Amino acid sequence: MKVYERTENGTKTIVSIEEGLDEIDAAVLGRLSRERTVRKLSHLNRTDIIIEHSDGRTVTLIRIDEPAKVEGEADSEGRPIITVKGKRYIVGGVVPARPKTDDSPTWVPEAFANYWAERDGKIFGPTLHASASRKPGTVGRAIWDAVNR
Repeated sequence: MKVYERTENGTKTIVSIEEGLDEIDAAVLGRLSRERTVRKLSHLNRTDIIIEHSDGRTVTLIRIDEPAKVEGEADSEGRPIITVKGKRYIVGGVVPARPKTDDSPTWVPEAFANYWAERDGKIFGPTLHASASRKPGTVGRAIWDAVNR
């Protein structure tokens, strides 16, 4: 599901699509009104907008995927269950990065977390990996962001 990331003078919050569109509508009406409460409207692209108010506030609305939800429940082995884009995933522990050294035969270039699809409280499907280098908006990146909150 999509939501808006609302940034007002550096403070970020997540708002629903309806709330974001209501704010955009109010900004358009404020721009056209006699009082001119909105100084400037700028479109970053088709879905994202920057609103500069006459009182000096700047609001940026960027449409993003809804952040992953950590449900507080766990599977039979105590691993957390996280919901991303309406599907549930079991997440293993984070494997830290290990630099390559002369005396070590193995190394891990980047920290990652293993995750699996969940069905009836059990692991289902192949082992997948979540890390910071995953593309934003993907399940792997959403799980990594949820694990590292």
